[in-house]
Amino acid sequence: MVLTYFLASIELERDNAEGFLLVLGSSNLDESLRGYFTKYDCSSADINPIGSFSKFRLKEILSYFYKMHKFEVIEEVLEATPTAELRPLQDG
Repeated sequence: MVLTYFLASIELERDNAEGFLLVLGSSNLDESLRGYFTKYDCSSADINPIGSFSKFRLKEILSYFYKMHKFEVIEEVLEATPTAELRPLQDG
């Protein structure tokens, strides 16, 4: 979280711009309801556009956008194996 806010602030400095940038979160409804988050992770943000969607609904939305636009990165997300990321991956 500290790093994301730092990067948002130096982005303005780089361009000599005034104002502020918002940090977007990526925590979903299932994580919030279960308390499956830490204090300074993806739930710490200015706004959270997917915060009211369950994982199932998010996959439906991603599937729809993939069918409409065929972005490869969306397909990679849909086919990714779910992981809690609490330990290092087998391949390092």
